[in-house]
Amino acid sequence: MVEFPLFDPPKLYQAGARVNGSAARPIEDSVRAYSGIVLAMKNVVLPILGLVLLALPLPARSAMAALLPAGPLGTNRAQIVDRDGHPVRLACVGWNQVNEGISLDRQTAMMVRDGFNCIRFSWVNATMQADFRMIDRVAAAAAKVGLRLVLDNHTNEPGHGDRDNWGAQQKNGLWYDLGGASDDTDGGGNKGTVTDAKFLADWQEVARHYAVNPTVIAYDLRNEPLDYPHMSIWGGGGDRDIRAMYERVGNAILAIDPGKLIVVEPPSSDCRRVRKYPLSLTVPGKLVYSVHEYPGEISAQKVSSGPDLIERMNRMWGWLINENVAPVFVGEMGSSMVSEQSRAWAATIVPYLNGMGEDGLKIPPGGKGVSTDWWAWGHLAGQNPDGTLKADWVTPRPEQQAVYSKLR
Repeated sequence: MVEFPLFDPPKLYQAGARVNGSAARPIEDSVRAYSGIVLAMKNVVLPILGLVLLALPLPARSAMAALLPAGPLGTNRAQIVDRDGHPVRLACVGWNQVNEGISLDRQTAMMVRDGFNCIRFSWVNATMQADFRMIDRVAAAAAKVGLRLVLDNHTNEPGHGDRDNWGAQQKNGLWYDLGGASDDTDGGGNKGTVTDAKFLADWQEVARHYAVNPTVIAYDLRNEPLDYPHMSIWGGGGDRDIRAMYERVGNAILAIDPGKLIVVEPPSSDCRRVRKYPLSLTVPGKLVYSVHEYPGEISAQKVSSGPDLIERMNRMWGWLINENVAPVFVGEMGSSMVSEQSRAWAATIVPYLNGMGEDGLKIPPGGKGVSTDWWAWGHLAGQNPDGTLKADWVTPRPEQQAVYSKLR
């Protein structure tokens, strides 16, 4: 197999290393925005990737996901498709705690080795300029091996501790933390700095920054909004209506760059109100809904496996696929996979996402299973999920690989 040398204990640059979903806090200088992807794919990417693949043993090669085709992606009913209309499936890995003890080029090569074809990477409004510098570096490394990027806005402020969830999820449940329905904080003790108008302007700046970068294929507009009292709602108007925000921000992005997918997550991953209040974008074929699915040991959901989990998923979001309305991207899922509960969860959700079973998803002939993002890349000791790699930062954790390798 490919040999990645051992190195000193990793230096993690992170918002907080305790909770799944925290956004990265990069520090390195930027590289020039990557362009000319087609020429690079012919002259640089494919030879390098070929060497990586040839060095892999056959079992590792057979477990790999197909790299996504060049060019922008779109949607056709409940399928994500390439520019020729062929269904594709995203097999992303979440990456937000960046280990600077090993080169980004080597880490992205290992991601391909482990069967991923894209990366979901976070940015935070308050640290947007620094985040650009890190994302530029990640995009350059990803392009060399054919990986693509989904960028998600995680929180308005960086995380600092338990009070603000270490940046994993904004506690006020909104997409802004200044003015409007907010109390001028993020709900976690941090003073608010982002209004609704600034949120839109920041996304426009992101869109302009990556408009010429074909490695970036999608924008996940907001991570884990919540639907508790005084938090986000889907439809109905007012300053808590996140559906209206998604239309406003999504259309503003598409006016700058019509090639990117627009990924939207309803509050608490509950898509039922989409029936009454569907979302419409000015550019057709670009809308993808997102949900997050974890076992109860992480999500605190009372139902983690079996027929009850299938019924809940069908009711809350699976209907979008079964009724051929729109694609769904499981924007975060995962576990350390060491408990009985997590194994029962995996035994239920993997065949469900692959369209297997009478009561599950109905994938049409020639279609692909649901796109996913496995949380999270690296070795994250003490967390759950604890990362895809063992402590040597080389060897995949087999108990996790046994799950995510089936989502291809």
